Amino acid sequence: MKRKISALLAADIVKYSRLVADAEEETVRRLAAYRTIFEEAAARHGGRIVNMVGDAVLAEFASSVDAVRCALDVQAAARASNAAFPPERHMRIRIGVSLADIMDRDGELFGDGVNITARLESLSPAGAICVSQTVREQVAGKIEATFIDIGEQQVKNLPNPIHAYVIAQPEAEAPPAKKTARPRRGRMLAGAAVGAAACVAAAFAAVQLRGERAPASADAAPPQLASVGPASRFDLAKLRTLAKNQSIPLPPRVPVLMPASAVPAAYAGYLGAWGGDKRWNDRGRQAILVVERVEEDGTAVGIYAHGVPQVTNEKTQNSARFVPFAASVNEKGLHFTWERSSYTFLLLPDGSMWGRQDSDNTSGHHELSIVLQRIE
Repeated sequence: MKRKISALLAADIVKYSRLVADAEEETVRRLAAYRTIFEEAAARHGGRIVNMVGDAVLAEFASSVDAVRCALDVQAAARASNAAFPPERHMRIRIGVSLADIMDRDGELFGDGVNITARLESLSPAGAICVSQTVREQVAGKIEATFIDIGEQQVKNLPNPIHAYVIAQPEAEAPPAKKTARPRRGRMLAGAAVGAAACVAAAFAAVQLRGERAPASADAAPPQLASVGPASRFDLAKLRTLAKNQSIPLPPRVPVLMPASAVPAAYAGYLGAWGGDKRWNDRGRQAILVVERVEEDGTAVGIYAHGVPQVTNEKTQNSARFVPFAASVNEKGLHFTWERSSYTFLLLPDGSMWGRQDSDNTSGHHELSIVLQRIE
């Protein structure tokens, strides 16, 4: 594991659950566009997406300037997208940026800096950007922006206050009042334990299952995996092997997260990965479905990936792809859309996954089906 200095960016959508509750399918479609905005902006400024779970994003950059420029681009794109919707349907993003000494293990980040970035994000007003004092000093004179000093802010799980600044943005909420945090009395929080967090603490508060979980501290209790049901059978090594053998691309990280206790068992059963030798039809693609997280309201987040069709043409011969999805889960299955296709996956009693793809294109409407086996 190596140490390095990186600029980190953390973001999420304010009141995302309410947006889903008000207009589920529309919000899920817009979430995919929101993710694309982040991926393109991060790449444009030389960064990389470290983790993307639900509406939460963690990205890494070589410099504070690159990270802040990415944040400004994302907020500008979000405002442009919101113009097509009434105010109550606006997707308002809050972003935090810090410069941190972090630990990197195979692209996965650890250390207090990850947690600090998440806390800065939580301090950001809707539609704005909150940065640390170090970031403010490093971008001064390099980026045209108005920085509002909100003073030292005491935040959860950190023993020392953070001196923060808000970058003013059009249509953003007002920043919190400037204040100086008083020293905390009583016992100090165990700040060292925070370093075990592999994801943005506020957004990824779950224990990752075997294959890609963060290393526990020396005196921490081992995670309890035996009782979580189907999700505990997720096997990352087998998933990677199958994807490689079938030339199906997957993202660098594929976490499957422990469900909260309030998640119904019927929903939690969708956690895990499915694949196999079957195709959508005799000329179609092999596919892999990974469900990374399920919420108690039936929102599911994951990756759908497929390979090259059995019969190819100029349009399909290089079209092995994967796409992050945010789906809804109910008694009729898991549902999401991608481009011109609608996908439904239904968990069967034997643990396999039946899938249906409905597509509309210039040649008409097409319905395909597939059965995928759990990868365990």
